[in-house]
Parts: sequence; C-alpha cells; structure tokens
Amino acid sequence: MSGATLAADIPTIIVPSPYEATDLVASLEQRVKKTMEDVIIYSGQLSGKNVQLAICGMGQPHSARRIEIVLKAMAPCPSPAPIWLAGFGGGLDPALKRNDMVYLAETEAAQTPILAAMKTIPARRIEKIYTSDVVVETPAQKVAAWEKTGAPIVDMETGPFLELAKQHGRTAAVIRVISDDAEEEFPSELLGFGYDFAAGKGTPVRMAWRLATHPSDIGKLKRFLAPMPAARARLTDFVKETLKAL
Repeated sequence: MSGATLAADIPTIIVPSPYEATDLVASLEQRVKKTMEDVIIYSGQLSGKNVQLAICGMGQPHSARRIEIVLKAMAPCPSPAPIWLAGFGGGLDPALKRNDMVYLAETEAAQTPILAAMKTIPARRIEKIYTSDVVVETPAQKVAAWEKTGAPIVDMETGPFLELAKQHGRTAAVIRVISDDAEEEFPSELLGFGYDFAAGKGTPVRMAWRLATHPSDIGKLKRFLAPMPAARARLTDFVKETLKAL
C-alpha cells in the first residue's frame, strides 16, 4: 500500500506490541484492520471518536521505521489531530509502582486532553523518558539508569517517536503505564524467546518450543505476566478518557 492512505485529522495511537494493544483493539467499534508494508493498522471508534491505531513493534530500528511509515502515509492537513505513543514502561524512579500512569507532553495542546483524563485516573507528568537500545532488566541496572539519566521511566521507542512527530508537524504525547517497577526484574532472556528484536516481530513458535523444552520456565513466565492484564486495562482506560476530552 503506498501514497497517502491514512487520515491526519483524526487521533492516531501508536502502540509497540500487539499484547499492549489487545484491550484497545478489542474496544474498537466498527473495527477495520489493514496492513501497510509491515505495519498493522486498525481504524474504528473509541470513546465515540474516530481513531487509528498502529502497531510499531518494540525497540530500534523497526519501531522508528514503522512510525515513519504511518506518518508519511497521512495526507497534508491544516489541523492535524494529535498522535500518541501508548504502552508499557519500566519504572526507574523508586517512587513509581506498577500500574502507575505517567505521561510526557511537550506542548500545552498535547497536555490538555490528558489533564482532563486525570480527573478520572491519576497520572504523573514527567519531563524525560530514557529511550534505551537494550532492555534494562535488573534492579541494579534500573538504579544505575535512574542515577545516570534522571529519567523516571525507560522504554525503547519514545526518542525516535517524538523526533519523527516533530518532523511531521504533529502534536505528540507519550502515555505509559508502569509494567515493572524499579525493584522488579524484567526477565528479558525468557521473554526474548517470544520476540525477535533483530527482525522486529513476535516469535510465538519459538516461545512455545522454549516452554515445551524448559517447563520450569512456565511458572516464571506466568508470574511475570500475571499482573500485566491489570496494567494493560489501566492504560486502555486512560487512553479512552483522553479521547473523550478531545
């Protein structure tokens, strides 16, 4: 699919992984799915608003490439709608706990609907997000990243997202829910069997084989994933409240 095929005058939500987007996709009314190159894009209605939701993948360089595909596909528009990056984030600031909401908005226009959402769901405004090329997994690594960068959270997509949004003249904000806090270990080696960062895509067959041949990993994976649906639901609710304010 080539050319300008996406609307610029309706809100666009970009989510790194299908797992993070599960509840948002399920909530879309009149949902339509299409693929643009290797980007999965949904359109439909959420909170009574027409929206576009794109899956960009986790980490670099694939997420940046897919975000740029989405932005380039939008026709010029005198009043473009906001674009949001929404998903999980790892807590670096010890004050942040799992399921806490945070946001980064560089302009008043980006912040206004988020402030309205905060009347229903509390969120903390942050000034910086550490965009890492590698997974920050252990509590010691999180403390070191917090001390070095001063960023309260870490993810793998924010930096390129904000730069690309600026290049394309879009009002942008980042909305994150804390999926693992500073005291928790992120089992990157195990989760890596389910995602190929080099290719920028999920590898469920490889994960299934890992669990079949290493059954002791099943409990470890279940323990890590057990709280994730609650974090995902909170993220989804916050995005819905933000849309209501537009």
